Amino acid sequence: MSTQLSKIALIIPLIYFLFVSGEFLTLTAISLRLTQQGYSAFAVGVALSALWVGIFASSLLAHTIVGRLGLARAFCGACLLAPLPLVVILLVPNYVVFVIGALALGLAGGVIWVSGESWLVGSVPAAQRGFYVGLFETSVGLGLVCGPLMLAGLLGLGLPSVPFGVGLAVLAALMALPLLRLPAPAPTLERPSGHAPPGVATAIFLVAALSGLMESGSSALLPVVSVQLGASLESAAWLGTIIGIGSAALQLPAGVLTDRLGSRRLIFASWAVLAGLGLLLLLVADAPGLALWIAGFGFGGVGGAIYTALVIDLGHRLSGPALVQAMGRMVTSYTAGTMIGPALGGLLFDLGGLAALASAILIGALAGGVLSGFVKHP
Repeated sequence: MSTQLSKIALIIPLIYFLFVSGEFLTLTAISLRLTQQGYSAFAVGVALSALWVGIFASSLLAHTIVGRLGLARAFCGACLLAPLPLVVILLVPNYVVFVIGALALGLAGGVIWVSGESWLVGSVPAAQRGFYVGLFETSVGLGLVCGPLMLAGLLGLGLPSVPFGVGLAVLAALMALPLLRLPAPAPTLERPSGHAPPGVATAIFLVAALSGLMESGSSALLPVVSVQLGASLESAAWLGTIIGIGSAALQLPAGVLTDRLGSRRLIFASWAVLAGLGLLLLLVADAPGLALWIAGFGFGGVGGAIYTALVIDLGHRLSGPALVQAMGRMVTSYTAGTMIGPALGGLLFDLGGLAALASAILIGALAGGVLSGFVKHP
């Protein structure tokens, strides 16, 4: 690759790592604090869902925003705006402000997600797309690891955690500034545009929605569930770290396997594993113990592998504005699942405990496997 493409392929994942680390350190710290103050799992789930509501809303408009500003200005501008809601959350620590701040953070995050991922996917060589998408998703997983890991360390030392999370988001914004000097390169795909048949596209977006429901939606609630079941805040923070370790460890291998074997087998195997994890939690619902940690690792890693494979598929099918538009729709679909996940999972847990939540996870994984059968992979 050229020097310009190398910068894009490396700097964008680094920015995502810093942004996700700061975002999840801050949001996890506040959600655990709310749980400790007596808020129900449903109330905390609603607050966490606000982030995904914002991402959902902005992903609907991301194609238009990128069309007007270009990939570089859209991506860098959103990175510069993202730390502001975290600063407000830091200065005014109450439930309503947290919900509004999470919503605003999601609005910026949706544009960052669609523009950054489209820029990266459309820039790298087709034969190595799985590797670079896997590297990108690994950076997200590392952020999920390091955010809660730093939170656990800060809690153990008795140090304030939210200012640290804000600082990481500011550092991500500063890292984005050099990209303004780099024009978005012409895509390297064989076809200038392309499209997926309507039935296939619908299946892709539905699978993405279920992937979001299973991966981020379920895993975001597990630390809160562990506190509700009697775990300490530090233990819950470490559980959040395990979720991120799963995502970080498995995305690059998933991308490489997709380059070599195609994504169909990977997606079906991933749904089977997720169904098995749901069944495991159902069987040990009265005393989950280590099963919560095993499930967290699986949701973060295997759930993320499904999304990674879908992104690679879109990169092979599309390029240019068509890729940005389709990526926006897939992020919207994924976010719809993630947006519903924490609140729905919290409600199910409040009503029927871990058994009700595990049953929903099992059913969702089976449905994802069925829907994946309708996706025709190039």
